[in-house]
Amino acid sequence: MSDILVTTLGTSWQIVPELLGFTNPNLVDLYARHPKRDEIAETRRSADIRPVEEVWMVTTKGEKTDTPIQNLLAWHRLFGGGGRLPVLRIWQVAGAGDLASEEECRQMGECIFRVVLHAAERCADGHLLISLAGGRKTMSSDIQNAAVFFGCHALIHVIQNDDYAKKLWGQEAAFFLEPLPEDLKDAVTPLVAGRHERNPAADLGDESGRVISRDRYPLEMPAASEPLETAVAGAGLMEEVQERSRRASFLFCNQANRLMGEETGTNFLALYNLRPSLVRRLKTQRIGVDPAREDDELVWLQRLPKAELHCHLGGVADPAEILEIAEANRLALERCRDRWGPYVKEWRRLAEGEAGEGIDFKVLRQAVPGVPEPLCTAAFVLAFEDRADLLEQIIYGTFRHEDAFCGVGFKAYEKAGDLQGSGLLQSEASLRAACRILCRKAAKHNVRHLEVRCSPMNYGKGGLDPAEVVRVIDAELAAEGGPASYALIFTASRHGIMSKVYENIELAERLLGGDGSGFRSLRGFDLAGSEEAARPEQMREAFMPMMRRCLRLTIHAGETSSAESIWEAVYHLNAERIGHGLTLKENPVLLDKFRDRDIAIEMCPSSNVQIVGFRDNFLQATRRREPYPLKEYLERGLRVTVNTDNPGISRTDFTRELHRAARLTEGGLTLWEILLLVRNGFKASFAPRGRRQELLREAEKEIIQLIQERLQ
Repeated sequence: MSDILVTTLGTSWQIVPELLGFTNPNLVDLYARHPKRDEIAETRRSADIRPVEEVWMVTTKGEKTDTPIQNLLAWHRLFGGGGRLPVLRIWQVAGAGDLASEEECRQMGECIFRVVLHAAERCADGHLLISLAGGRKTMSSDIQNAAVFFGCHALIHVIQNDDYAKKLWGQEAAFFLEPLPEDLKDAVTPLVAGRHERNPAADLGDESGRVISRDRYPLEMPAASEPLETAVAGAGLMEEVQERSRRASFLFCNQANRLMGEETGTNFLALYNLRPSLVRRLKTQRIGVDPAREDDELVWLQRLPKAELHCHLGGVADPAEILEIAEANRLALERCRDRWGPYVKEWRRLAEGEAGEGIDFKVLRQAVPGVPEPLCTAAFVLAFEDRADLLEQIIYGTFRHEDAFCGVGFKAYEKAGDLQGSGLLQSEASLRAACRILCRKAAKHNVRHLEVRCSPMNYGKGGLDPAEVVRVIDAELAAEGGPASYALIFTASRHGIMSKVYENIELAERLLGGDGSGFRSLRGFDLAGSEEAARPEQMREAFMPMMRRCLRLTIHAGETSSAESIWEAVYHLNAERIGHGLTLKENPVLLDKFRDRDIAIEMCPSSNVQIVGFRDNFLQATRRREPYPLKEYLERGLRVTVNTDNPGISRTDFTRELHRAARLTEGGLTLWEILLLVRNGFKASFAPRGRRQELLREAEKEIIQLIQERLQ
């Protein structure tokens, strides 16, 4: 990494000490006595001006510049060498002595542009500083134009006080080894005139795919402190810069078309018009590979706008939040303490034995006669309010360790949720608390659209009417602090009795009303549970009322069953989205149909790993497991989305799921692929079309700002 200062040079060699007095005060603090020295220091700090390692100068060839150059080199030698002394490189343009003709000016301009191009590429990871002081006005104009096109960290100028500046011109070299004397302390004042980002047109491929580079426009490099007489034929670089500036919009369109042609899925459209260097970084910078970088990667991922499409209300809470939900029932608990109080000590004793294996949490729900649900469960949970760590141990056991919570199967995974879901969400207080927790998490992780899955018929055991359950959930999601956009998806279970499925469907019909417009928050219907319990083909008749209403359908399929289950969900139930879809790769023809029909896949990395088991870049014990199919699906052009499933049970959040998706991919995921997953989430949402387009535009704008902050 190099920091380089480029300047033009006329007959006044003193401009170099004046510039270095600003950029390299460690070499000579020329402005130590300046009345505005504090402002100069603040300018240096705020513009992040660091001492330069090299000074590149472009000047004419002739008697008028030969003597000033020798004076400059004499001054440079007075420092006696040392590591902090910048290297001087000097180009003298042959045949451009007085810049008196158009041809001389063209040769000078071409050399200036090439010097700035080479300097910009040489210090790509450093700072390029461009001086506007020195030389003829045409030289200053050329170097400024080059700085604007190729970019620079800072444009530096030196303002002269005409009453004193001429006194500096006649000074000997030794004069500039010390701060300016008291009588000349403000003869000159350095300032930063701005900075410029590199013009994207410099990196856009032309019709032949060529970009501007120093390989195409070579330049002989002078040895240190040895002026090089150079002749640059023609004005090819200057002319190409002018032509690219004129045709920039065409070149951008050409880039966008080329990028889209290389891809199987379309990303946020604004990304295709970013500078090529930014696009390259997005396509090459990977996450999910190095555990040491995880925290930094999570910070950036957390700021990304997100759409969450597969989140079950019954699995949102972690142990601390389960305590919070139980606490919401405190008043109701106090009213019947005399009934459940005597049981608590025994519950705790059983729970503490063998990591909670001594108690069945489902039996616990109705353990005390006369105590309605969910109060027994809430009382049990609150028995550990002083030992949240013990409650966590009871819930998860060995699953607290990430490498142990892998491939445990659906039954063991589901058991980790027995103290929430239908065990705890049987009161209005519990439902409101769970929704507030979910909204809080969504806000923390910048979830802009949230689709919540629930089974209202399962939450009525405490006396709530199922329709009231839905209204409570809807009210909390719509309250201040809720997501900008949300939708409810009713979930029917395969492994329950069919009457329960019909009850959920009848409830949906009742809420939607005759014309389907009665309850606008209900946007979809889901079928979940063990795939072996009931095939989609068997559920078609029950789902017909939802199909007739054109309610959008998402079906759990291909999580633990074969691709046949996915086929049935699509062809018997007309699923627009598939939850999990892990076995879709078994049927390549069906996979192609997903791509052709834009059927989205709701992948849930953490729960997929925990239930099925896949290879994880961060977990050595998983190296023999199968690779996660997400990257293969992306490469085949499928609309893959990333979701949390049950964030509380899976010990995850909306940000970590994106990172887990990268961890489950060999070599990680690029930032470009992460952004594609984010866009897919919005595109596949069940939000109304107009709202969906609005969400996409808002997300795109925010993402461009985040990219510029991270990668500029």
